[in-house]
Amino acid sequence: MEIITWENIKDLSSGNKNLNLDFSGDKTPEYDYSRRCSECGSPYIINRMLPEEMIKILGDKIKYIPSCKCHETFYERKIKDLSLKSDRERLLNRGYKYRHFSAIDSKFLNSTFEKADFTENLSICKRYAQAFMIKDVRVGLILYGNSGTGKTFDSACIGNYLMERGKSVMALNLGLYLSRLKLEWSTMEVEVLKKAAECDLLIIDDFGAEKISDWVLEKVFLLIDTRYKSEKPIIISTNLEYIKDKDCDISKLFGKRIKDRINEMCYGLCYRGKSRRKAADDKFKELII
Repeated sequence: MEIITWENIKDLSSGNKNLNLDFSGDKTPEYDYSRRCSECGSPYIINRMLPEEMIKILGDKIKYIPSCKCHETFYERKIKDLSLKSDRERLLNRGYKYRHFSAIDSKFLNSTFEKADFTENLSICKRYAQAFMIKDVRVGLILYGNSGTGKTFDSACIGNYLMERGKSVMALNLGLYLSRLKLEWSTMEVEVLKKAAECDLLIIDDFGAEKISDWVLEKVFLLIDTRYKSEKPIIISTNLEYIKDKDCDISKLFGKRIKDRINEMCYGLCYRGKSRRKAADDKFKELII
């Protein structure tokens, strides 16, 4: 097999004749000032990379080529951007494959570390998310405290950070999950519990907001116990009081079995202070200012 190089281009129209071309040459560069690079404005230059016979065949469009390398940089950047976009979509598809069962909505997806005003707890959450990517994380978090203090936002920041990097996250609003379970029991529960055991991170939001009954206790225990047996991390957010070594709202409402599993699975982060949620009046005032 003959290798055709720029220094020795075979003239296909003349049998075995080879054209020896000197592309560096001493010829004065011939520019076409009517055509310029859209990036830097440099004029086009005569194309000495191809034999004249080939230019005649292919036409005047290749007679002059850019004298700069902007077009190469542009296409390299374009290819890189497309590759990054493809990689991102692939990772997000992996991360979002549990969305059918999740409480992941637009508000959840818009909660990111980049958009946050950092608090001490959020800084801990970010370090936790970073560690998740490089270590075998088995311990989770329970975010507890006053309503509106950022627990759901912080857990969503962790979830989005991990999903953007290819981790699978399932986020359940416990009340919504239980409501759906009443309507689509059996098959749905089996599938959700299977996904709860498989995903890299399970987030349970609004833990304890629902009315407690024997049926609720059974379903909550089954969900928590499934995750416990998988030995994978869980994040729980709740307005209930949580005290690891004493009776608290969680132990009183959900019982010792559930409380003991949460103790073993989670590190507690306490959220105090006034609600950071803005009322409609405040949002409207910001809109018209």
